[in-house]
Amino acid sequence: MNERNWLNPPTLRGRRVLIRPLRPSDVEGLSEAHDDDETLRYFPYGLESEPPSERTVAHDLACGRQVLTQIDTLTDRIVGTTSLYNMNEAHARLTIGYTWLAKAVRGSGFNRESKLLLLDYAFNVLGARRAEFNVDNENVRSRRAVLSLGATEEGALREHARRRDGSWRTTIVYAILAEEWPQMRLRLQPDAGAGDQSRKSS
Repeated sequence: MNERNWLNPPTLRGRRVLIRPLRPSDVEGLSEAHDDDETLRYFPYGLESEPPSERTVAHDLACGRQVLTQIDTLTDRIVGTTSLYNMNEAHARLTIGYTWLAKAVRGSGFNRESKLLLLDYAFNVLGARRAEFNVDNENVRSRRAVLSLGATEEGALREHARRRDGSWRTTIVYAILAEEWPQMRLRLQPDAGAGDQSRKSS
């Protein structure tokens, strides 16, 4: 059972999704899951936007984000990662992102269930007041996916980060507040809607 602890990354389990802290031994599984050269296209410039390797996993373990491995419990295979970051217990806020998934689980509802688990953890376990998503303005697929959760688009941060190709991106900020979550949660229940179409959210 996860206690209210902002410092330690969680382990979360749903019907199909298992989310747990990244391990050094995940390198092989992550490398196999990275089956699309476009997967990390919108990730910020640096090791975060490079395909999985021992070097990138070591970086993720030391970067300050709570990097989480995503596992498909139907196959017991690693299918991607996601992260909790910008975590501030005093102000009860955090950001969810740096998410990527293998092609095999895109459009299957996996991402929707994953976000349900993460948001439940943020609001119902940590007691967060605010959960943010920061998305590249050109990443139309992820922007639609975040809006489908019920998040509110709050504004744009111009030239906020460099992309993988070195160009400067505008980051679109979305958020969900604690008082909004109970109603939004109903929309994310497994039987509440069709499978998601998300590729990545960064």
